[in-house]
Amino acid sequence: MENKKFCKFCGEKIDSDSVVCPKCGRQLETTKKVEDVNRITNQGEEKPKFYTQDWFMWVMLIFVAPVGIFLMWKYNDKMKKNTKIILSIVFAIFFLIFAFGGSSDTTTTDKPSSNNNNDKNAEVNVKKVEVIDFSSMKENEILTWCNENNLICNFEREYSDTVAKDAYINQSVNAGEQVVENTKVTVTYSLGKAPTKGQENAVRKAESYLDTMPFSRNGLIEQLEFEGFTNEEAVYGVDNVIVDWNEQAVKKAKSYLDTMPFSRNGLIEQLEFEGFTHEQAVYGVDQNGL
Repeated sequence: MENKKFCKFCGEKIDSDSVVCPKCGRQLETTKKVEDVNRITNQGEEKPKFYTQDWFMWVMLIFVAPVGIFLMWKYNDKMKKNTKIILSIVFAIFFLIFAFGGSSDTTTTDKPSSNNNNDKNAEVNVKKVEVIDFSSMKENEILTWCNENNLICNFEREYSDTVAKDAYINQSVNAGEQVVENTKVTVTYSLGKAPTKGQENAVRKAESYLDTMPFSRNGLIEQLEFEGFTNEEAVYGVDNVIVDWNEQAVKKAKSYLDTMPFSRNGLIEQLEFEGFTHEQAVYGVDQNGL
């Protein structure tokens, strides 16, 4: 039997084992291989299922952990076993927390009624106090009354052009009003008229003198007048500093004894000459052991 074949390009009869057609010069074997490749490509290899892909596995791990864990162990052969174990535990815990973590919120629906009863009982047990008029009472009397009636009373002072110094101005809860126990009630007294600029300066000047040397009240007033302050300013300045005149007498007596000797009576007379009262002078001398 003749071992021949026909060239698919030119149709001439050629040897069956020819790779190149001797008639037309076309490569028969290469063309066959290309056709085989094209045939295979056209048929297509079977694509992997979506649920075997890594991206789908991670989505399931995040949103439906049991499914994701199954897919990871079933289809992900590249991941190490230890990594799979860790991921399985972590995502399983997260899934349980999100799935069952909110169940305890449904156990407190029957309690409001008891709280309402407690609120009503508390309202019944609250004791109210009728506040009285404090305008004619002294501070210690007001404090005593407040303590006896379980109220918190405190005192404030403010300047007033119409109310004399230390006189009553008002109270934060008017007389006759009822308040619950432990309510704070503020009683305000007058500081008198607001000081002038000269009076404020006199206060500061008086404080600066007392920081450097001891003075009697009268002696400090005279010193401020010598500085140019009016008598009204000087008196205001001296009367509005915080000072213990007895202690000033003690310091003045000591300063004299540190510089020269004195008899008891002589030192008392010297302190009185400085403007101290007789009682202040005696106190100052006694405290210095004379």
